[in-house]
Amino acid sequence: MQSTTRWTATAIVFAAFAVAIVLTFGDMRLASSQTVTLVAKQADAEVPLDDPFDGVWKGASPIEAPLSGQLVIQPKGGGDRTVTARALHDNDRLYVLLEWQDDTEDLLVSRQTEFTDAAAVQFPVSEGESVPSFCMGDPTAPVNVWQWKGAWQSDIEQGYVDVEDVYPNMAVDTYPFEEEDVFYPASSVGNIFAETDRTTPVDNLLAGSFGTLTQADDQIVDGSGEWRNGSWRVLFARDLDSGDGYSRFSVNESTNVAFAVWDGAENERNGVKSVSQFLTLTLSDEIAEGGGGIEVWPIALIAIGIAALTGVLAFRGWQRSKQ
Repeated sequence: MQSTTRWTATAIVFAAFAVAIVLTFGDMRLASSQTVTLVAKQADAEVPLDDPFDGVWKGASPIEAPLSGQLVIQPKGGGDRTVTARALHDNDRLYVLLEWQDDTEDLLVSRQTEFTDAAAVQFPVSEGESVPSFCMGDPTAPVNVWQWKGAWQSDIEQGYVDVEDVYPNMAVDTYPFEEEDVFYPASSVGNIFAETDRTTPVDNLLAGSFGTLTQADDQIVDGSGEWRNGSWRVLFARDLDSGDGYSRFSVNESTNVAFAVWDGAENERNGVKSVSQFLTLTLSDEIAEGGGGIEVWPIALIAIGIAALTGVLAFRGWQRSKQ
């Protein structure tokens, strides 16, 4: 009996050790219902805005943040997902990188039944004693939202998709008032989906409760997204201080951050999305050295091997104790 207990304890210790190897060498933190901190280290090289897979991100410290469906207000929806978040700064700009699994690359909103993949990060406009509601803030604690959409990325890289592109075989005799603004209602009222001269795939938005999300006057957020092998990586970038009315960031100070993801293939849009709770974001003066992060998967395989070997040894020890 004592031998069995000893081998069981040994197995537990080695399994814990294997998990510790993965988390330590991968520099990865697991998010939970408790406060989790995303640390933005100082980049040791330029952070390119057009390449979310650049090697500079290997020096960042990732966290795994759980997302769940938005179930607070109609239209409710979305699913359980996990997003990997990283952050860097260069003393002038903050960079936030989100990564999540998505089996399909959805980039079009040209038909009524098509929806685009999207992602967003959200910050309090100003720090206070209480954290705003993670669902669009509240009247006394507004939020600043940076939203990326795959359709906007496609518009910039591949060109704006017009009606003729979607329905190439349509036949039209004449359109009355074709030269007047009233013929293009979405464009005439400033609908951001009707913009044909977009220069960034990220929108700068403000909200103070449900139903108040509004495009900000200053479109000062940049970034890009790229889909590879069933995963999106989306990069957001903005100056640390962009003036009154928007979130401000300072080195060696903290704020709150929340994430959201939309899957176009699942008809997700607007309030139908996956969201996180507010986490803590800290800008550190520590250097993210060399972009030299260690790949997690080789470490994980080693850890799995250690755990498997531990299980075999524990089983043999149990057999001996029975003899």
